[in-house]
Amino acid sequence: MKNKSFSIVKNVKKQFSKYLGFIFNNIDFSKEFHSDLLEWVDEENRFYKIKHDDKEISNNLLFQEENKKIITNNSINFLNGHAANNVLLWGARGTGKSSLVLSLYRELSKKYNFAMLEIKFSQIKYFPKIIRHIEKSNRKTFVFCDDFSFDCNDDNYILFKNTLEGSLRSHPDIIFYVTSNYRHLIKDNIEMDSNGTHSKDKIENFTSLSDRFGIWLGFHNFSNQQFIKIVFSYCNLYNLKLDKEQIKKKALEWSVQRGSNSGREAVNLARYLLAENNNNYSNR
Repeated sequence: MKNKSFSIVKNVKKQFSKYLGFIFNNIDFSKEFHSDLLEWVDEENRFYKIKHDDKEISNNLLFQEENKKIITNNSINFLNGHAANNVLLWGARGTGKSSLVLSLYRELSKKYNFAMLEIKFSQIKYFPKIIRHIEKSNRKTFVFCDDFSFDCNDDNYILFKNTLEGSLRSHPDIIFYVTSNYRHLIKDNIEMDSNGTHSKDKIENFTSLSDRFGIWLGFHNFSNQQFIKIVFSYCNLYNLKLDKEQIKKKALEWSVQRGSNSGREAVNLARYLLAENNNNYSNR
């Protein structure tokens, strides 16, 4: 009796799995692929709209005027159907790479009809499926890959490289904007040969992925003076009424303590000062 019951349950689960497979395979993804900021949810096999607060984005783009100009011109070319490049935004953490990409969506979506799809590193294995769904939508799409990095022998490295440009398929309505802390997206260091030089094969393997990006934009830690100005901009955003010299002193102490002059640390400090100021006010 137990074996019979187990067999029935197993059969029901099998049939239900087939039914789910049929449903997923027959979804019209072009209808749910809107001109929005989107994400892919693996478990549900579908796209969802992302709600985001862009209040702080413009503050995190101070001292990035040239990078913003380059990526904006490239994006407009793409949206107008002209030649455009995949873009690699590389450099120090917290320096505005992701904020710059998101600011493009905010600005260009006022004039153009397109989608921006954020892909997580763990979702690389779903790239072929996701690309097919995007192609069905016939909509200009920015694929935003945030904080990507690889090992040279990683299977994801090969898959991502082929997705960008190494396969027979072309994607005229798809462009990739990728951020990374590594200039070539590769975490491995190139070991020198016995004569103290790098072999040609090693260098080509090391750079073969980043070469698929026609534009490289570098982001570096800010100077102390730049960091202080960014802190001031966030203090103004939060309507913090503090003495300027006090803010300068706090900013320099904070950057030493945290070991970074990044825009991310500037906003962290501003939020800390806001909480401290609110607590002082409530204790009066």
